[in-house]
Amino acid sequence: MATVTVKAIVDEIIRGNGYYPEDDLRVIKIVQYNNQFDGGIAWGLIYQGEDPLRYHKAPACHNPKTIWAAEGVR
Repeated sequence: MATVTVKAIVDEIIRGNGYYPEDDLRVIKIVQYNNQFDGGIAWGLIYQGEDPLRYHKAPACHNPKTIWAAEGVR
């Protein structure tokens, strides 16, 4: 699972329509959740070809909600 804990990185990916500067892979969905360890906010990055619901199904990810998705992705 690709997890980010820095909101500025998430914002940059959203501004880039799923691309982080100098990355070739496109993020198709970003899910915000509270982690199981300390309840801190984290963002799960889902790339093309990965299960778009995996953070919603993971028991370690509490209160998951999609904050951004590429067009056509649920």
